[in-house]
Amino acid sequence: MHRKALLTILFLVLAFFIGGLTGLAAAYFVTGDGTKAIAETPGGSAQVKPATDLKENESGPSSPVEEPSSINTGKENDPASSVDHIVSHPDPGTGIVVETDPEPDEEGEKKVAYLTIDDGPDLENTPAILEVLRDYGIKATFFVIGTQVEKHPELLEKIFEDGHAIGNHTYNHVYKDIYASDQTFLESIRKNEEIISNIIGECPVIIREPGGRFKTKEKKQEMLREAGYLRADWNIDSYDSRHPIPDAKTILANVKRQAAKKKLWPAMVILFHESGGHQTTVEALPLVIDFLLEEGFELKSLPEMDSDILANLPKP
Repeated sequence: MHRKALLTILFLVLAFFIGGLTGLAAAYFVTGDGTKAIAETPGGSAQVKPATDLKENESGPSSPVEEPSSINTGKENDPASSVDHIVSHPDPGTGIVVETDPEPDEEGEKKVAYLTIDDGPDLENTPAILEVLRDYGIKATFFVIGTQVEKHPELLEKIFEDGHAIGNHTYNHVYKDIYASDQTFLESIRKNEEIISNIIGECPVIIREPGGRFKTKEKKQEMLREAGYLRADWNIDSYDSRHPIPDAKTILANVKRQAAKKKLWPAMVILFHESGGHQTTVEALPLVIDFLLEEGFELKSLPEMDSDILANLPKP
């Protein structure tokens, strides 16, 4: 009886010992390169990686691993990561793609407009035009006629005092007198120059011949250059001198239509008139100025323009 109990105890001890060895062997697995490794968790208990998973990992995961959507890569709000901000250009010599800033777009175009007002001063329209320009803080260029200056010298003084530029528009604006010969042409300019200088103490260098380049051939234009004058043409006509005289909205539409030509934007010289009967020009000026400012134009007077640009205005 005692021997039977002893054998039973020995059998149980042996079974326990053999079971322990089996568990220890199960804690080992073979990696893809044949080396042995042991997996342990923080508690010290072993976790065996199934052999099927190991085989899948040798050639990559069985399905794509997606980056968690909650991860912030730092590029969501980075302007430099935007396609609109960075443009890739291959280097012509090496073929290497280099990331550079984009080329300036059309919004970066220089836009400057010059308001020019001919045929004054006028007793009614000039004060009204000056008030409009004063309200906007804008300087314009007035091309005055000698006979009108003789009638209203105080208005020329006011134009000058307000800081506007003054240009020579000949003595009487009568084509048959001015363009009778080269000599009469120069005489008309010099007579007006003397009248102006006697009032404001300065001689205007900028001139605009009546009719502009359409009335003076190259010979007369060369004469002016040799005499030290700067011709000032225009490349946008408000057509406010047409008959019948257009209303303010039509004048605005005329300017808008021509101002759409981008090649004019760097030096856009607009022609207006202020002589008697041009009340609609006074009414149109605020509309035109608002339009130009809304479109991003800077408004200046002609003396602020480079003389080379003035001599070679972009043509419509």
